[in-house]
Amino acid sequence: MHEWLVEQFAHTVHASYNLAARVVGNHHDALDVVQSAFVQAALHHHQLRDSRQSRSWLLGIVYREALMVLRRRRDVPTAPGDLPDGAQPFADPADVLVQRDLAALIDAAVRSLPESLRVAFVLRDVEELPMREVAQALDIGESAAKMRVARARESLRVALQGRV
Repeated sequence: MHEWLVEQFAHTVHASYNLAARVVGNHHDALDVVQSAFVQAALHHHQLRDSRQSRSWLLGIVYREALMVLRRRRDVPTAPGDLPDGAQPFADPADVLVQRDLAALIDAAVRSLPESLRVAFVLRDVEELPMREVAQALDIGESAAKMRVARARESLRVALQGRV
């Protein structure tokens, strides 16, 4: 395998996990999705046409793998996963509590978005991918990606209005 591909895997692990966790909804399945996606990427690395697009290419594979997990478990009820806690060591307990409550509100609002909007939002606003790469990862046009992100942002604004 090419060294640059291994390097891209290393740079994309966090983003891949975040995307997978947001789609599948739990930690263990997200880890499985990332592992499976990276195996698929390694097996099919020759299909990557432009190495500058490797991040969006890898995230596209992660997204498709996550969708396959959802399809396989449609009939199996799953509890929401525990996402990593962002608390800082030695932080003021009151600040930690406020941050945790705010994070829970935002997480619930993001989870309530329809999948197509949620994934576009996570790729653009959480992982900070350029819109062109969001479109590539979702295999849609750039204007459709912009529309999904805009709709997600508006839905979140409405859902969080007066609560934050």
